[in-house]
Amino acid sequence: MSKAAPQKVAVLGAGPIGLEAALYAKSAGLSVAVYDRGGIADHVRRWGHVRMFTPFGMNATSLGLKTLLREKGSRSLPAAADLVTGREFRDAYLVPLGESELLLESLHLEHTVLHVGRAARGFRILVRAANGTERIDTADAVLDCTGTFGTPRWLGDAGIPAVGELAARPHIAFGVEDVLGDRKDHYAGRSVALIGDGYSAATSICALATLAEEHHATWVFWITRGARGQPLPRVANDPYKERDRLAVKANSLATRCDGNLEFHPQTVLDEVVSHGPDKGFRIAGRSNGKPVSWEVERVIANIGYRPDASLGVTDPNYIVLGAKSGDASFLLRTGFDQIRQALAALTGNPRLDLYEKKAA
Repeated sequence: MSKAAPQKVAVLGAGPIGLEAALYAKSAGLSVAVYDRGGIADHVRRWGHVRMFTPFGMNATSLGLKTLLREKGSRSLPAAADLVTGREFRDAYLVPLGESELLLESLHLEHTVLHVGRAARGFRILVRAANGTERIDTADAVLDCTGTFGTPRWLGDAGIPAVGELAARPHIAFGVEDVLGDRKDHYAGRSVALIGDGYSAATSICALATLAEEHHATWVFWITRGARGQPLPRVANDPYKERDRLAVKANSLATRCDGNLEFHPQTVLDEVVSHGPDKGFRIAGRSNGKPVSWEVERVIANIGYRPDASLGVTDPNYIVLGAKSGDASFLLRTGFDQIRQALAALTGNPRLDLYEKKAA
């Protein structure tokens, strides 16, 4: 980036990493525009009922906290050690940060970035506003903080869709459903296939097991690719006790298969066919090499996400931050370190801690 030219940074995504990246860029004296196809931290809102493993202090930067305290004084913020839900994190920290005096005028919410191209100088960005109008914006650097939440992995083997999955996809629930809250009526008394074996699936299976205890007509098929035994490996001396508690409970459910729960490990799906909106699914595949199939009313796919590379540009000033950067064990504090490194490279100033001190 030429230091003589106006330093304009486009931040793609108004989630936790995008907001913090914009905050650091603004504090460094750069001109910033933040684009998001929805609202502030929309993806966090969608899993807002889930309690986070990491304490609040790990999910906020000192610059962000000082910005809020400077504007609002003794505002109500969670304590550093608090384990908050996604909803509490969004409402108490992310939304106020996005609406802060430093960032508010930089936000372009309900603006979809359609394409990013490298021009002779800087980048050209095709943007579509909520009313359908399109325009070209420019930037000297782009910080891609779009994450992966919007692009779930495929259910089929070898990283491709299963037969019927493309058509069925709109009827499949991706992410952690609030099965004991807002989505309770959708799942209570139904047959449910839960696919996946990570911590999101563990959260779902624990909630579904509780639902089945309350509504005995509920039946759950937990389908994973992993081997028999405990689907979630426990971390030795796990520093995040909530995560360890979840692994223990989910593994216990898989081992016992009490109540209306069946656990089907070593299963690869070849077919996921929807019978139509609210008409159920046929799921078929191979379990330990033998053909298996199920007819279920609901499907929850907690199979992880993949980066959307459609916007990517190969250029040193197009920088991918956050979960999209490819860190399988990504934590928000990892993203905060990425932000500091990116801004240090763009500004030529390795002392970003000075901005944090100035915010005090």
